[in-house]
Amino acid sequence: MDLEYQCNCCDYFTVDARGEWEICPVCFWEDDGFGLDDLDSWSGANHGLTLRQARANFARIGACCEAMRSKVLPVEERGRYRYVPRQV
Repeated sequence: MDLEYQCNCCDYFTVDARGEWEICPVCFWEDDGFGLDDLDSWSGANHGLTLRQARANFARIGACCEAMRSKVLPVEERGRYRYVPRQV
């Protein structure tokens, strides 16, 4: 798949439009409009997590939070999405 925008949590290109409440299938972060320039704001759409916390969780457990682990795509299926890591 070749979607236009990267998920702010996992860096996979899984988002059609920024800030439209889409849920990323790779990490299950809901794109609420907060971006990488606002890492420490609490996200109501994402159960009060900050983007900084969610990115750390994804690096550690492969999901934005423990509660979403069972919903994310398995690692072997992530290859259908383009991935470009970003430094924050």
